[in-house]
Amino acid sequence: VPGVRVVEAPGSGDDRIVELAAEGAGRTCLVVTADRELRRRVGALGARVAGPRTVRG
Repeated sequence: VPGVRVVEAPGSGDDRIVELAAEGAGRTCLVVTADRELRRRVGALGARVAGPRTVRG
């Protein structure tokens, strides 16, 4: 899908997502997760957050 990037996480997946959100400062970043703590962490970095229902058909 254009605009979607898949990245491996050598350790904690949540930590890698937070790193990627931090690297994307100033760009549009959308994180889809149901995890409340992850939502808080990436939201604090300015990422937009959506729940899994937004992408499930």
